Amino acid sequence: MLATAMLLGTSLPANAAAAQGPPAAAAQAMAVREPECVWPGNAWLNPQFYWRNVIGARLGEGVIHESSSPNPFGGWIAPGSTFTFRWRPETTRNPIGAQYHIHRVNLASVMAVADVEWVAGPGTLTGTTLSAQETPPQKLGDTVVKFRIRPGTEGRTATLSSADHSLTTRWLFANINNLWENFGSISFTVASRASLGCGSSSVLG
Repeated sequence: MLATAMLLGTSLPANAAAAQGPPAAAAQAMAVREPECVWPGNAWLNPQFYWRNVIGARLGEGVIHESSSPNPFGGWIAPGSTFTFRWRPETTRNPIGAQYHIHRVNLASVMAVADVEWVAGPGTLTGTTLSAQETPPQKLGDTVVKFRIRPGTEGRTATLSSADHSLTTRWLFANINNLWENFGSISFTVASRASLGCGSSSVLG
């Protein structure tokens, strides 16, 4: 079994479809496609972060909510198949004096095997980096990215790790650094349709 190892929209890279949100044009472009073929996994990451002062007392904390549907992380997915990645940073306790937070996640590994079909929500995809500004007490909604696995990528693995996430917090007239509380990574492997036993549209498992 594949070792489990997981994972922001206006400016898209060259290999991404130029569709913002799931418009009708994008749906028409996908009219003739191979059926879905996914062997889903159950790996997820949801990195947690916090701030502390010089004596070690916590000033605030939060979590990055992440999920995929169907979830390829910890599983396998065939070229031509799609999944959506859902991303929502949340500061659950804001440090006193903190004005806003810039959250980022680098999706380079996923985008090495998949094209972006559309992005919807408050986040912005620039190159391979998904980012969003959170200004407490306002909460961010979900940013959703739809990926389609690129032909010819069989045998390659895509990984999302804690190290792919970063955060900048503006406090008064300077930036303050956060700490990450949990570390790890999740991954999926691109496999051929034949090896996954797919004929018609299939979400296996």
